[in-house]
Amino acid sequence: MSVTLEDTGSGGTFLSNFRHPVTALRGLVGDGPLYALLVLAGLNCVDELDRTGFGILLPTIRDYFKMTDTGILSLVALTALGALLLQLPIAILADRGNRVRLAVIGGIAWGVFSFLTGTASSILMLVIVRSGSGIGRAVVDPTHNSLLSDYYAVDRRPSIFSFHRSANAIGQCIGPLAAGALSAAYGWRVPFFVFSIPTAIVVILALRLKEPVRGAQERRAMGASEDAIATEEPKPSFSEAWRLVWRIEVLRRIWYAIPFLAVSLIGFVSLAGLFYDRVFHYGDFRRGVIAAAVEPFQLIGLIYGARIGTRLIMKDRRLVFGFLRWVGLVAALCTLVFAVAPNIYVAVAANIAVTTVLAVLLPGLLTVLSMAIPARARSVGFSVASYWAIPGLILVPAIGWVSDHVGIRWGMVMVAPVLCIGALMVASGADVIERDIEDVWTGSAARSQALFLRRQGRAKLLLVRDLNVSYGPVQILFDVSMEVGEGEVIALLGTNGAGKSTLLKAIAGIVEADFGAVIFDGRDITHAPPHEIAVHGAGLMPGGAGVFPSLTVAENLRLATWNSKRVDRDGVARRDIDPADAIEQTLDTFPILRDRLGEPAANLSGGQQQMLALGMSLISRPQLLMIDELSLGLAPVVVDQLAGLVRQVAAGGTTIIIVEQSVNVALTLAETAYFMEKGEIRFSGPTADLLDRPDLLRSVFFGGAAGGGSRAGSDGALSDGASPNGAGPARVALAVEHVSCEFGGILAVDDVSLTVGEQEIVGLIGPNGAGKTTLLDLISGFTPLDRGRIRLWGDAVSSMPPHARATLGLGRSFQDARLFPTMTVSHALAVSLDRWTEVPDPLSAVFRTPGAVASEDRVRWRVDELIELFELGEYRDSFVGELSTGTRRVVDLAGSVGHSPTVLLLDEPGAGIAQREAEALAPLIHRIRRELRCAILVVEHDIALLRSVADRLVALDSGSIIAEGPPDDVLAHPVVVDSYLGHNTAAIGRSGASVRSDTVD
Repeated sequence: MSVTLEDTGSGGTFLSNFRHPVTALRGLVGDGPLYALLVLAGLNCVDELDRTGFGILLPTIRDYFKMTDTGILSLVALTALGALLLQLPIAILADRGNRVRLAVIGGIAWGVFSFLTGTASSILMLVIVRSGSGIGRAVVDPTHNSLLSDYYAVDRRPSIFSFHRSANAIGQCIGPLAAGALSAAYGWRVPFFVFSIPTAIVVILALRLKEPVRGAQERRAMGASEDAIATEEPKPSFSEAWRLVWRIEVLRRIWYAIPFLAVSLIGFVSLAGLFYDRVFHYGDFRRGVIAAAVEPFQLIGLIYGARIGTRLIMKDRRLVFGFLRWVGLVAALCTLVFAVAPNIYVAVAANIAVTTVLAVLLPGLLTVLSMAIPARARSVGFSVASYWAIPGLILVPAIGWVSDHVGIRWGMVMVAPVLCIGALMVASGADVIERDIEDVWTGSAARSQALFLRRQGRAKLLLVRDLNVSYGPVQILFDVSMEVGEGEVIALLGTNGAGKSTLLKAIAGIVEADFGAVIFDGRDITHAPPHEIAVHGAGLMPGGAGVFPSLTVAENLRLATWNSKRVDRDGVARRDIDPADAIEQTLDTFPILRDRLGEPAANLSGGQQQMLALGMSLISRPQLLMIDELSLGLAPVVVDQLAGLVRQVAAGGTTIIIVEQSVNVALTLAETAYFMEKGEIRFSGPTADLLDRPDLLRSVFFGGAAGGGSRAGSDGALSDGASPNGAGPARVALAVEHVSCEFGGILAVDDVSLTVGEQEIVGLIGPNGAGKTTLLDLISGFTPLDRGRIRLWGDAVSSMPPHARATLGLGRSFQDARLFPTMTVSHALAVSLDRWTEVPDPLSAVFRTPGAVASEDRVRWRVDELIELFELGEYRDSFVGELSTGTRRVVDLAGSVGHSPTVLLLDEPGAGIAQREAEALAPLIHRIRRELRCAILVVEHDIALLRSVADRLVALDSGSIIAEGPPDDVLAHPVVVDSYLGHNTAAIGRSGASVRSDTVD
């Protein structure tokens, strides 16, 4: 929707009613409080007395303390630096606390430091008190702008900001004049004693101000209900406020320009007094008169700026930034005229022009910023810019150095081009301001309404609205919306790369949204940091990376108790959990973890690590538990156990969102399903309705993979002992003879012997922790043998390192897809072809010899072939670290095939791959065997997939072989059924073609 303002004519009110000032002021504020505007303007005015008075007395103070231009300008920069550094901490306090109280405290502080300036007896004391005087500006900017935005309606703000800034002009007029006159008559110290008196008076008046409701004006402009208007959003932490404002692109563009604007504006103001002293030899009084004469023109600029700003905003907010471009160019030109002024009249005229032109811009610009910054982080939004000014302050002493050594005119000339650059950079905000304002306004109204309804018990636990997420320039989620009620179990389904994991990460705060909103328990968490979202009650179990491998199991569990006592923002405990009791319950749920408490998590099998990750997620008893890949790496019997646990947790009131590649498993758990494809929600509804839509399931998941469920025999599967050409017994490609391995007293592999014949596919199954992956590590050389031998095509390889075995033709894929995350997919595949690189000499590559060029061409051709074979074309130039879990696994498999092995070890190739890809994996494995003529030993928990590819199965349990033979015989073995398969048909047949299957054929 478009956000617009009605033309109320407020921009001209202040200008057109000079004859009736009370009427004019009442018309200026509309329904807002007039007293608040007058008091805040008064505080703004008295702060300027001290600052501008010090500026006009700068030459006299410089001479009194015997300083150079470089030294006195360094003091100015240091004072400004102190004010800038203080702004952000004060802004954080303002967003989380009482802004009126901060404004009063700030007024007291700068009044005290102004008085102390008059008592300074040394350069050190002068530096200290002037740094303290910066508290004035440090308090005014974050508190006043935020208060004004919440006191007054949006259409009144140009005039409100104009009136507020006009107090600066009045202070800047009175300050130099009074300082110059008092200094000429009584000495430079007296003005600072005098200026503290009006400060004290205004501070006393400010004690009557009341704190307004944050964001009420924007919600009223959006037509929100009165209840929503009065419902203030929870106050953000600094982490959340920073993330919130950093996502506003128009602010970022302005911040990038701040260093250039800071050196220009501060440099001009500071150099002007020195310029009149050096070039025209004017004393304190005459400089004060000139400064006082110039400042009224700023007032005129502000008045017309209010009118122009109102018109531009009502017509098109982007015009404000276009106007700024011309203002910057004119101000830079006037600065140059000031620098080369041949007489005092030209200099004063140029000074007036610069002051007036810059003042015209302020009301409109401040109004636009007040509209673009979310109300609950408005103080931080206005103040973060102060830190961006710090790099610009570094150049202020540099200008002073030029002034000392080259001339004051050249120092002033330096200001003009820098000002021009800054203005042009700010002007680029026109491209994004409309989108930013619309996102902030609509989001604020929706969030307050949701918070109000949630407090009334009439809203869902989780609301996701129009969520857009990108990784750098690549957008992943497009306007994703979903609603999740308390106690619901939601299945989030889709193909690899659909954005499922990214959506969970965005909800959990690990990935920050570009646009849209995530509202949890009535609170906006769109930009909250992950640890705060976890404290609020939303937990995420990441897929395949949920544990700390170097810590023991016990240490991982204890670490998960950090969130056992959650406290809300008012310091009230929301839930107090006994950590010891929570850990004990987790160990009761997963007894195998109790036996391995003292071992590093890295020593656990992939499935056991998944159990540990789920146990850690449950320890804090979250309101919302998001599970990414529940069945990843788990045996069917464990999947059945975890499915029961998920149902139990949901029955206890916990809301669950589960990402699961197996449709069969997900739909037996969930009540509602959301289907995602290419970052968008394609379907949502009850699972019961979904089960009646096999056409939809097949179109989204199964594609053309229906043939993937055929038995291996359809592809010429080998019977035991047959050779590939039927001429006689097959050669033994891989022989494992009485192999054993022990870890810390635990026998991981116990006297295992097996063979894999030429072009035979052997499946290796067993419970988590049975020793399957360890056996592959022993065969490939990543883990040394304790006993036994390994032969590859009859050659003993037991003592060879992994790379030597790879050179002989042994290929290996890994359970966790061990790829270089900073490489692109094409580069990762090129690395996998190292065995076949004909010219590996790096010098040949450097000098581009014909042989090296030809070798690289052949590698590129083979990479293209692999990308086409595995359908990775859209990911060719993507970094591996950006890919989804399933896509990384496909790249890992492609690299293994590119190695062209004669014996290939596959460790759970179907884990993390969407059901459509898993069903297509069977014919792909057959094709790999046929084209590479290789033997394959595959570990896999997807029984439907394994039955469709394996010629034989070998079942392990506790490191020993318990069954071996044809797939049907092994899968029917009673020990295999009890220890590994269980009786949940959905868990057993994860990628079966029918989600209604009740039995495993």
